[in-house]
Amino acid sequence: MLKNLYKLERNLWNKMVAYEGVDKEMAEFKAMDRNDVITAKELYQAGEYEMLKGHIDYLDTYIREAVVMAFVDDLGVDWVENNLGWSV
Repeated sequence: MLKNLYKLERNLWNKMVAYEGVDKEMAEFKAMDRNDVITAKELYQAGEYEMLKGHIDYLDTYIREAVVMAFVDDLGVDWVENNLGWSV
Protein backbone atom coordinates (compact mmCIF):
# COMPACT_ATOMS: atom_id res chain seq x y z
CA MET A 1 0.00 0.00 0.00
CA LEU A 2 1.20 3.49 -0.79
CA LYS A 3 0.58 4.95 2.65
CA ASN A 4 2.90 7.93 2.21
CA LEU A 5 1.66 8.74 -1.29
CA TYR A 6 -1.93 8.73 0.00
CA LYS A 7 -0.81 10.97 2.89
CA LEU A 8 0.76 13.42 0.42
CA GLU A 9 -2.47 13.48 -1.59
CA ARG A 10 -4.53 14.12 1.56
CA ASN A 11 -2.20 16.88 2.75
CA LEU A 12 -2.45 18.63 -0.62
CA TRP A 13 -6.25 18.41 -0.41
CA ASN A 14 -6.15 20.01 3.04
CA LYS A 15 -3.87 22.80 1.80
CA MET A 16 -6.12 23.40 -1.20
CA VAL A 17 -9.16 23.69 1.06
CA ALA A 18 -7.29 26.03 3.39
CA TYR A 19 -6.51 28.38 0.50
CA GLU A 20 -10.07 28.38 -0.89
CA GLY A 21 -11.61 31.81 -0.45
CA VAL A 22 -8.26 33.23 0.69
CA ASP A 23 -5.90 32.77 -2.24
CA LYS A 24 -7.52 31.28 -5.32
CA GLU A 25 -4.24 30.98 -7.23
CA MET A 26 -2.55 28.99 -4.45
CA ALA A 27 -5.63 26.78 -4.15
CA GLU A 28 -5.37 26.03 -7.88
CA PHE A 29 -1.64 25.24 -7.59
CA LYS A 30 -2.32 22.80 -4.75
CA ALA A 31 -5.13 21.20 -6.77
CA MET A 32 -2.76 20.72 -9.73
CA ASP A 33 -0.12 19.19 -7.44
CA ARG A 34 -2.74 16.84 -5.98
CA ASN A 35 -3.83 15.81 -9.47
CA ASP A 36 -0.19 14.98 -10.27
CA VAL A 37 0.00 12.77 -7.17
CA ILE A 38 -3.23 11.01 -8.16
CA THR A 39 -1.85 10.37 -11.65
CA ALA A 40 1.36 8.95 -10.17
CA LYS A 41 -0.65 6.66 -7.92
CA GLU A 42 -2.82 5.46 -10.81
CA LEU A 43 0.19 4.78 -13.04
CA TYR A 44 1.86 2.79 -10.25
CA GLN A 45 -1.29 0.77 -9.61
CA ALA A 46 -1.58 0.00 -13.34
CA GLY A 47 2.04 -1.23 -13.40
CA GLU A 48 2.95 1.49 -15.92
CA TYR A 49 6.38 2.20 -14.44
CA GLU A 50 7.89 3.75 -17.58
CA MET A 51 4.94 6.13 -17.87
CA LEU A 52 5.22 6.83 -14.15
CA LYS A 53 8.90 7.67 -14.56
CA GLY A 54 8.10 10.05 -17.44
CA HIS A 55 5.27 11.65 -15.47
CA ILE A 56 7.49 12.27 -12.46
CA ASP A 57 10.36 13.59 -14.59
CA TYR A 58 8.18 16.43 -15.88
CA LEU A 59 6.69 17.54 -12.57
CA ASP A 60 7.61 20.83 -10.91
CA THR A 61 10.49 20.46 -8.47
CA TYR A 62 8.51 20.65 -5.22
CA ILE A 63 5.92 18.03 -6.08
CA ARG A 64 8.43 15.83 -7.94
CA GLU A 65 10.62 15.59 -4.84
CA ALA A 66 7.61 14.96 -2.61
CA VAL A 67 6.33 12.15 -4.87
CA VAL A 68 9.76 10.52 -5.15
CA MET A 69 10.27 10.64 -1.38
CA ALA A 70 6.79 9.19 -0.79
CA PHE A 71 7.69 6.28 -3.08
CA VAL A 72 11.00 5.87 -1.22
CA ASP A 73 9.14 5.70 2.09
CA ASP A 74 6.53 3.31 0.71
CA LEU A 75 8.60 1.03 -1.55
CA GLY A 76 12.24 1.61 -0.66
CA VAL A 77 15.30 3.21 -2.18
CA ASP A 78 16.08 0.24 -4.43
CA TRP A 79 12.61 0.21 -6.00
CA VAL A 80 12.79 3.93 -6.73
CA GLU A 81 16.26 3.69 -8.24
CA ASN A 82 15.47 0.59 -10.33
CA ASN A 83 12.05 1.73 -11.58
CA LEU A 84 12.15 5.51 -11.56
CA GLY A 85 15.86 6.12 -12.04
CA TRP A 86 16.19 8.36 -8.99
CA SER A 87 19.08 7.92 -6.56
CA VAL A 88 18.22 9.04 -3.07
